[in-house]
Amino acid sequence: MESSRSPESNSRLQKVDKVSLLGQCPLFTSLSQWELKSISQLMRLVEYKKGETVYEEGGEADGFYVVVSGRFEATVQALGKKKILAYLRRGDYFGEMSLLTKQPHSATLSALSDCLTLFLKKDDFEKTIEHNAIISLELSRRLSSRLKGADPRSRTLLRSDVVSIYSHQRQIGRTAFAINLAASLIQETHQKTILLDMSPSGNEIAARLHMARKVPLTRFQGIESGTAEALSDFIVRHPVGFEVLSVAHDERDSLGESIITPLLNHLAIDYRFILIDLPNGIDGLVMKAFSQSDSIFFVTDSHITNVTETRETIADLQRGLSHPDEKFSIVINESMFGIRATSAIKKELFGSKNCYSLPAVAGLKDHGPGEDVLPYVVDEPEVDYSRVIRHVARRLSNNLVGIAFGSGAAFGLAHVGVIKVLERERIPIDIVSGSSIGSLIGGLLAIGKTAAEIEEAAMEINSTLKLVRLLDFCLFPWRGLFHGQVIMKHFKKHFGVKTFEDCKVPLKILGANLSARQAITFDSGFVLDAVRASIAIPAIFKPVLMKGDVVVDGGILSPLPVRALHEAGANKVIAVNVFPTTKDTLERRLLLQEAEEKEERAMRQANAFYRGAWHLRRFLRKRITPNLFDVLVSSIQTMESEIAETEGESADVLLRPVVPTASWVEFYHAERFIRRGEEEAMRLLPKIKLLVSQQNI
Repeated sequence: MESSRSPESNSRLQKVDKVSLLGQCPLFTSLSQWELKSISQLMRLVEYKKGETVYEEGGEADGFYVVVSGRFEATVQALGKKKILAYLRRGDYFGEMSLLTKQPHSATLSALSDCLTLFLKKDDFEKTIEHNAIISLELSRRLSSRLKGADPRSRTLLRSDVVSIYSHQRQIGRTAFAINLAASLIQETHQKTILLDMSPSGNEIAARLHMARKVPLTRFQGIESGTAEALSDFIVRHPVGFEVLSVAHDERDSLGESIITPLLNHLAIDYRFILIDLPNGIDGLVMKAFSQSDSIFFVTDSHITNVTETRETIADLQRGLSHPDEKFSIVINESMFGIRATSAIKKELFGSKNCYSLPAVAGLKDHGPGEDVLPYVVDEPEVDYSRVIRHVARRLSNNLVGIAFGSGAAFGLAHVGVIKVLERERIPIDIVSGSSIGSLIGGLLAIGKTAAEIEEAAMEINSTLKLVRLLDFCLFPWRGLFHGQVIMKHFKKHFGVKTFEDCKVPLKILGANLSARQAITFDSGFVLDAVRASIAIPAIFKPVLMKGDVVVDGGILSPLPVRALHEAGANKVIAVNVFPTTKDTLERRLLLQEAEEKEERAMRQANAFYRGAWHLRRFLRKRITPNLFDVLVSSIQTMESEIAETEGESADVLLRPVVPTASWVEFYHAERFIRRGEEEAMRLLPKIKLLVSQQNI
């Protein structure tokens, strides 16, 4: 730690006023100027690059650190997973606990951006607290608070995210996306958000919003030594709540590259989200902004030339940056003569990176000509463009809400009741996953059907006769007893030719690939085709053949597809498990037994004709129950219920709308299941609302 980072090797650091910076740390605010100067002479300025580790958990203590600029993260390993303890910014300090207790470091400290610290060696730290009672007392208080688990700093500090927004061409919706994303972040999180205009003119955002005045970037030279209020005169607040700083970047000025990191670090003191609307050309400043960003959005239109060029730009950048795929996102503004950005095309072009399609909106470029006009996502919140922006904002803030609809044949009609409550209470759903009956109902929700429309579709099968009419027996049942074509024809009037790209909410449908013995997730193509595969109960319906693979009911391997939601980025998961538990099954047996005894007592008072008919029905029922279908489906559901129990453990809220007295085949009694779904959703509504309202940092 002695060397390459010394201030003598960096002219910029030689100009930093260590006394002033030390005085901004709460630990030293009570000291006199003479005392501050004395201590600062013992301290060295040390730089850390983004991603660099200062020290690791279990390592030996070497000194005391004060954060001058930048963002640090304190983490520990718990049960094989990284747990975040705190985020540290300017004025915070660390390393003192290990020095005071003479124990190894209890956490790992890593730089989230390029950072600058004041470092005091172990020996000098011990001498300082030995000769300064004020510092010694404050550290003792801090140590006591830490041991009691009452250290206030880790609770008050929030993460800061730097988000770069870039396009290699002009006039394809980059600035409109940046403005609307800033507005959506404020609406969704209610946390401080600033939009930084780094265009050469420093006027692209200001021209649209008529609100911010531009400032040359060089004006912020030395900002790392400035006070917290140093930028207040240049920042303008939009009526929606986000703030704007317009900074003119001259490509001919090489100073910009050295100023951008201190500027971002300064903004990170106060802001949860820092959005940078970058200029079109890639120069040193843009590359520096990329290197300091937590997320980078590449905006393009859907013309194949521009999409391909965007892919090549990202590939070039990835060779120079250490960011993983999840840090890169692509935003495609759909245009009249561009390609259709299907899921398959997105995967082929951009692999596992997040890729969003923004529907074309007439007049979007002209939207917001003055302060009295709101950003489009605020003015038109229910249109598809706004929904996509809102989804991006919730993903950025780690607040995506997903719902998993499980399998269960007729039991799954309870999903409809859950949807009714979520719609009525305006609970946002960002991702839907479904297996078997859950894929059918979840698919209807995802394509934009209202709760009333889904309920109406469920109630269409209101008699045993109508259910039987949907079953088309195979003449030669080599692969299944029923073709399933009549059922698909029945539901085609609801799904039409909707594809996954047409869905209002991202949809994941689960199937089981028997050939590979693994679950398969459908997220492209026609929704109805995926539903057909997911409801193919083995031996009941013919399986679906796909490229030589045999695909059946998704519930076989993933009856409650929570994992699919986590893999899709959902941070908050609601799961609906409709399978009866062992307790429910026992209750059903007792209720049926009680009903049979009651019926038998009633028959004793009936005439001989009714008694004879009743005995005949009971005789026949015992001979045909359980039948082939009962044995097959009940066997499968017994297995699925065990898997669903395990899958449900990772959900944040688990609903169990079970109807103990019902049978899996009672599709013609939809109202019973729907009502039970509503009751369960209302029972857990406070827990659902709490989950959705909590902000993940």
